[in-house]
Amino acid sequence: MPRFRLTQTAAGCQLEEQLSRQKPLLIDFNSGPLQHRRLHGGRKELLLKAVAARPGRHVVDCTAGLGVDAFLMAANGCTVTLLERSPVLALLLADALRRGQQDPQIAAVIGRMALVQVEACSWLAALQEPTDSIYIDQMFPQPQKSAAVKGGMQLLQKFLGHDGEVSGLLQAALATNSQRVIVKRPLVGGETPGLVPDYQLKARASRFDIYVRGGKAAQALGSI
Repeated sequence: MPRFRLTQTAAGCQLEEQLSRQKPLLIDFNSGPLQHRRLHGGRKELLLKAVAARPGRHVVDCTAGLGVDAFLMAANGCTVTLLERSPVLALLLADALRRGQQDPQIAAVIGRMALVQVEACSWLAALQEPTDSIYIDQMFPQPQKSAAVKGGMQLLQKFLGHDGEVSGLLQAALATNSQRVIVKRPLVGGETPGLVPDYQLKARASRFDIYVRGGKAAQALGSI
């Protein structure tokens, strides 16, 4: 028996782990917690500060995941391109976007989100014009005693595994000469040797390393 399976329910498409009793993964952009963040998080969300979110700004989310970050950026006026390499996760995202388009409360936000099922490095290599912000948030292992990973993200980590290596993706993003590249990392460690961020924004358990066009990392790449 396969460990995971996709099922279609009245609520939408979901991913189940058949060897546990964990709640299936269903992406819902109109969930209570996400709507609370949309309506009450505001500019205090470090993510929004990191990508310089504002209406009309284009953000490429290279690691779409559950789409939460992309939704919050779109809710603050950004046009967001979501890149997701996993066909299964892309299917779940596409289903959630279809449902969101039919919900008058969030349809306008969903309209600013475009999903592409693709490997991000190849997509960035084909990008013809620089964009405003490129965002990278690859899953990294959480500390043993951390309670930060719950629910859908926990199941997602079981399905996809951890992937904390971002060097190749970061270099591909920097090579586009976009205005800024943002990498979410654990609070301590995770640096890419030789590529120093221009500044950081720190939260309780993670940080955003921000690379600006023409900054330290761009100069380092130019000297290679």
